[in-house]
Amino acid sequence: MSLPHKAAIGLAAVSAATCAVVGAPAGEAHAATYYGALALSPGTGAVVSAVDYASAAAADTAARAQCGVTDCQTVVQFWNACGSVVRGADGKHGWAWGSTRVEAERRAIDVLGPSAPPFPSLGSAIPRPASVRLTACTSTAG
Repeated sequence: MSLPHKAAIGLAAVSAATCAVVGAPAGEAHAATYYGALALSPGTGAVVSAVDYASAAAADTAARAQCGVTDCQTVVQFWNACGSVVRGADGKHGWAWGSTRVEAERRAIDVLGPSAPPFPSLGSAIPRPASVRLTACTSTAG
């Protein structure tokens, strides 16, 4: 076999391998992982989100930076999902994550449970479910 013939066969093999990698169907590509975080300031009650970051650390840092106060703490982190922060009638906060917006909110409400306003209340003292303060989802959430 001549040298040019061997070179042609080698080039064909490399080209075929390149086409197999580059031309792979989109369905076979790995899904991206996007991270999110929700942060809460106990002092001001501010709740902020940061979503679609390449790492959990980046999402955490971004959420705390967006809060704008020094006592802001990350309360929930998630990836390819949603996070939710809720507030009870008594002023306490709860949080959770879920694969969908509805699931994250339901879990956060369940975690906190029903609460009544502090005494004396001008309204009803009957315990009631928490209300959603903020829910955020990554672009890859279900």
